[in-house]
Amino acid sequence: MQNTPHINPETGSPDPAPLQRRFIAWLLDRAVLLPLTGGLLYSIIELKSLPFAILMLLVEAIYKPIMEGLYGQTLGKKWMNILVVNQKGFGPISWNQSLLRYLPWAAVFYATVFIIVRHFQADGFMEVDSWPAYIEFGRKHPLGENLIIAMINYLPLFSVMWVISDPMKRALHDRVAGTVVLKSLESA
Repeated sequence: MQNTPHINPETGSPDPAPLQRRFIAWLLDRAVLLPLTGGLLYSIIELKSLPFAILMLLVEAIYKPIMEGLYGQTLGKKWMNILVVNQKGFGPISWNQSLLRYLPWAAVFYATVFIIVRHFQADGFMEVDSWPAYIEFGRKHPLGENLIIAMINYLPLFSVMWVISDPMKRALHDRVAGTVVLKSLESA
């Protein structure tokens, strides 16, 4: 069940979520997902298990679209009293909108899976025994300085930068999906 957007009594329109709240919500979501990131590193460095690494990535990847599709907010957004709504009518978003909002992160997910698979196939990978060694291994790997991979990894940042110039504080992925992030009724 989704929360209700806050309607500004002076203007009669909903209040866009401030950039600071969105950023803090993102940080809180990263904290929620930290055990999965730890599991990913453990599966790569200690277990040397590609299936477990991909499972950790997949669980982390589905968090945002599933939470927003079901509730209109991730845990970070809930704690910051902001929610994602349909731009027309400010009602709940559809599953299609949830998935469209996720496109920049989906590209990063696919690129990350590709890189990790290539790392597992590379000579010298089995000798990696710590996260600093894995970082160094990744830098020396042919994909470590690949321009296309670098551009894909910056897609979410590029999308979010649109918030600065949009009057409704919509990121590019919000524009594509027809959504907007608003203050929720609890924040009033």
